[in-house]
Amino acid sequence: MADKYLSIREKENAKEWQVKEEPGIHQGNTVNSYFNQYIDEDQSSDSPSEEPFLTKAQTTSTRNRPRSHQQVPNRSAGQINDTRKPQRPGARQQRITLTAKQDNAAKISFRNNKPPNETFDMGKAIKNIQPNVASISRTLEEIGVRVGSFILPQRSLGESKLLIWGNQKQVAMSIAELKQWRHSATARAAPKERPLGRMNFAESKSRIGEYWAADERTARRDAVKEHFQKAPEQGQKFNFNGYFLWPNDEIRATDLFGPSCEALDPLRMEFKVHISFDEARSVFKVYSNSSVDKIYDVIQRIENTIKEFVARDDRPLTLYLVEPPTINNYRDDVQMIPGPLIGLNRTPSKIPDGCGSKILPIDVVDYELEAAESALQNQIRMSTAIEKTLERIPYYRGHLRMRAQFGTFTLVKFQWPPRVPSVTLKKFESDVQSAGTKGTLIRDLQLNRPTEAILDQIYHANNLFQAIGTGDESLVEVPPQYTAMFHLYHPEKTEDVLRLEVEFNENTADTGFEASKALWVKGLKPDGVAQAAPLDIYNIRLHSGISWQLKISADNLVDPSRITPRMDAFANGVEFERPPLDQYPALTGYRTFTSPTNLPILGIEQKTKFRYCLKAQPKFIIEISRYDEYNGDKSWLPSSTNWAASFYDREWDSKLSENAKLGLGKAASWNPHANPFFEPMSFSSKKPDAGFKDFLLHTEAIGKFLDELKMGPQGPSKAMNEAGEKGKSAHGVGEGKQDQLF
Repeated sequence: MADKYLSIREKENAKEWQVKEEPGIHQGNTVNSYFNQYIDEDQSSDSPSEEPFLTKAQTTSTRNRPRSHQQVPNRSAGQINDTRKPQRPGARQQRITLTAKQDNAAKISFRNNKPPNETFDMGKAIKNIQPNVASISRTLEEIGVRVGSFILPQRSLGESKLLIWGNQKQVAMSIAELKQWRHSATARAAPKERPLGRMNFAESKSRIGEYWAADERTARRDAVKEHFQKAPEQGQKFNFNGYFLWPNDEIRATDLFGPSCEALDPLRMEFKVHISFDEARSVFKVYSNSSVDKIYDVIQRIENTIKEFVARDDRPLTLYLVEPPTINNYRDDVQMIPGPLIGLNRTPSKIPDGCGSKILPIDVVDYELEAAESALQNQIRMSTAIEKTLERIPYYRGHLRMRAQFGTFTLVKFQWPPRVPSVTLKKFESDVQSAGTKGTLIRDLQLNRPTEAILDQIYHANNLFQAIGTGDESLVEVPPQYTAMFHLYHPEKTEDVLRLEVEFNENTADTGFEASKALWVKGLKPDGVAQAAPLDIYNIRLHSGISWQLKISADNLVDPSRITPRMDAFANGVEFERPPLDQYPALTGYRTFTSPTNLPILGIEQKTKFRYCLKAQPKFIIEISRYDEYNGDKSWLPSSTNWAASFYDREWDSKLSENAKLGLGKAASWNPHANPFFEPMSFSSKKPDAGFKDFLLHTEAIGKFLDELKMGPQGPSKAMNEAGEKGKSAHGVGEGKQDQLF
C-alpha cells in the first residue's frame, strides 16, 4: 500500500528540491532558533568515535560490568592468610594463576609459551601510572577477562611496555582499554588547583550543575522533537519526500495521534524526519535528507498504525458452540436452572442443562451421523474464527495470552420463550448463536468431593499427565505452587476494583517460599463479564456440566506509572508464612501468607496450582488449581473452596510475548497464515488442520478426565447424591461473586 501513496523524487543533475509554499504547511518558527543552537551538537553525537573498535561509552559500560562476569582467581588458604609485606617497588608482580577451565584462548597461548601478538607502550613506567602493585595486576587481569585477551608487563613494573596475547579484535579492544586506563590514572594524579581563599574549606557539593545539565538535555530533546513535528519552513530543501493518504473521514488522525500527531514522535526521533499532517488534504507528509529507505519505512509504520487501530477497535469474535452429547448422555431437551449471581451488580444467570428422554435405539445410527456432522461444523467455525483473529493480532501492541479454560458455562442474556420449561436441543443450538446472547465461564469445576480423593485421582493419572521436565519423577513429587490474590479498591479511584496477584516460589535455602512476581490487574466490569477479548470460543458440554473456552485475551494489567506508593508498599508487604506442621495447604486450604493493612481489602483468596505437562505432547501444560476464599485478613482457614483448570501450549506465550515489546507501527514476526499456534504431533502430517485436530483431541481427553474427577472413578459421589434437588445435584454451583470468573 505504501507504493500506492508514495511519491519519491531524487536529485538529478545537481538539482535540489525545495519545499514550496502550500496551504496547510505551518510557518511557525518558535523553536527554530533554540533548535539550531543544538541540532549540530545532536547530530555530531552520532558520528563515529576516533577509536576504531570501542567508543568511550562502550568502554565505560564494559568497565562497569558486574563482578559475576569476571574470572576470579583461585587462592588457597595459605594465600588468603599470607601476611608478608608486598614486594619492593619495581619488582615483577607474582602471576595470578587461574585454573584451566577459567583460561581463555589468549591465556592458553601464553601458557604454551607462544610469542605475544602485540606490544603496547604506556608512555611511562607502569608503577608511575598506578603505584599500587596489586591494583595493577587486578586491572590488567580484568581488562583481559572482559575482552578475551591476556596482558602482562614485559619484565617488571618499572618499564612501560606491555605484552598482549589475543586475536586482532581482542588486541585492539585491549589497547583501547589501556588508553582509557592511562587517561583516567593521569587525570586522577594531576594536582588540583584551588583558589587561594578556599584552601582551608570543604569542597562544594552542590548539585545545581547536574540539575542544569539534565534540564538542558530535556530542553534540547524537546526542541528537536518540536522541530520535527512542524512542517518545514519556507525555502527549506530536502532530498526526499513522501506522502501517505489517510482515511480521515473514518479515523481522524488528530483524534488518534494528537493535535500535532505527538504519538508519532518516536518515528520522528528514530528516523530524524519531518512528519506533518495536512488536514485539508487528509495526507501525511514526510521529509528527509538521509535516504529514500527512511521514507518507505516511516510510511509503512504509519500504515501499520491503521491495522493496530483496527485490531483494537474491531468487534471481538465470540462463538457459542454446543458439543454434541454422547449417546449415553443424550437428552432431547434443554432446560435452564438457576445459576450464581454475577459481578458487583449481582446479575442473575442461568445454567443450561440437558433434560427429557434418552435416544431410542432405532435412532442411534442417524444421531451418530448428525453428531459427526455437527462436530465437523463446530471445528470449521472455530478454525475460521482463529484464522481471522490471528490476521489482526500481529499489529496489537500489548500483553496477549491464549488459554483453554475449563469451568461452568452460564448465560447472562438469552432469548428464552416465556413460560416454557424447556426447548429442544436443536432449537437451543441455534438460539445460543444469536446476536443477543451473552455468556461467561465460571471458575468452578463442581468438584463436590473430599480433597484427598481429588488429589489421589490426579496423582494416579499417569496415563495422561507427567511431571514437567524429564518426566522421571512421579506426579506426587511435583510440589504445588501458591499465589496470594487480593481484591482492593483503588486508593485514588474508589469506584475501581483492582486485583493483586503475588506468586510464591520455593527458595534455594529450603526455608519455605518467597514472593517472585506481583501483578496488579484491573477488575471486572460491574456485570461480572470480563473485558472484551479478540477471541472467545465457548464449547458448551451439556452432558457433563463442565465446558471449556478458548480465549485470546489482553491482560488488563495496571500501567506501572499508575501504581501509587501505597499500592507498591502493599505489594512489597505480602510475605510467605510457613503453615503449622499439622496443616498441609493443598489439602486443608490453610493460608500461607500475611498482608499489610494500609489498603482496605474486599476479599482474599489463595490459589494452589498443580502443574503438569501432557504425556502425549509435553509442550502442552495442564494446570489444575484450587481456590480458597477467606473471611477477612484474620482468617486462616477457608470459608469456601472451588476448583478450576486451564490448558495451553508453552509456545503460545513465547510467540505472543513479542507483542508486548512492539514499537509504534511495528508488527510481530510470526506468520499468522502459517498456523503457528497449532503444530501437529507428527511432523509427517501435511494437512493444514492436523495440529488443530490434535488440540481438540487433547481438550476432549482432559474434559473426560475432569468428568471422572467430578463424578469419581466409581460414578456419582455420595455428596452429589445427597444434594437432593436435581439442579443443584447436577450443577453444585455456589453463590457467584465477581472474583469467580477467569
